Amino acid sequence: MRRPALTWTRVILIATLVPFLATLVAATSVDFSRGPFAGGFTLDWLAEGWRLLGPSMLRSVTVGLIVLVANLLIGGSLAWWVARTDTVLARAATLLATVPLAIPGIAISIALIGTYASLRPSGVLLVAGHILFTLPFTLAALVPVLGSSRLLEAEQVARSLGAGPLRTLSTITVPWAGVAIAQASGMAFALSLGEFNVSFFVNPPATPMAPFALFDAYQTRRLEIASAETILFSVSAAIVIALIAWARNATNRKKAHHGR
Repeated sequence: MRRPALTWTRVILIATLVPFLATLVAATSVDFSRGPFAGGFTLDWLAEGWRLLGPSMLRSVTVGLIVLVANLLIGGSLAWWVARTDTVLARAATLLATVPLAIPGIAISIALIGTYASLRPSGVLLVAGHILFTLPFTLAALVPVLGSSRLLEAEQVARSLGAGPLRTLSTITVPWAGVAIAQASGMAFALSLGEFNVSFFVNPPATPMAPFALFDAYQTRRLEIASAETILFSVSAAIVIALIAWARNATNRKKAHHGR
């Protein structure tokens, strides 16, 4: 079983890297229209791409961080309640939270604008739309872990030894769910960073987000600049993924150390 899994992993890795490398070649060619590295190698397009993409990227990262925190606060609390409350209301809340996954992003965006148009200029509606879109993934990551019977037993033991609710939460619940929290955080941030529909329709056109800036670059600018912006955006996403992997591995090592 391990050999087929390794083979498929390599195939997926190659299929992912080839377009990235082709985009990198276009972004570092003086004139890609005449062929790869026609006219020589240059970093000028990357510098120009960052100048154009930088403001939009900063806005997207800021919104992504706000969405990440909101998902942990709102999604974490909702996941804890759903995982430990076997009621019709809890199941209904779970189904309601997943509804945005079944509705096109354009429809959600138009509904938000039509209902809360006054919140659009402030950016509150943009953040709310991103939270609405990312919350189901946070619940999917946290609910199974927070409902684990082993976690419930560990919390019960801590309480029987005199630990209060906050101490139990900080010393038992959060460390136990550390990997899931890291995954939920990274997923929320990455989805927010790349969300196009909500960012395009809800956000005022004067302050575009990074996904729309990329779309506009491929529509109106040279391929070299558009490719450079794509590379910069991809590197930013890769940094997030690397941080997620680091946090997950650090949590696993800590749990393994305490388990000895």
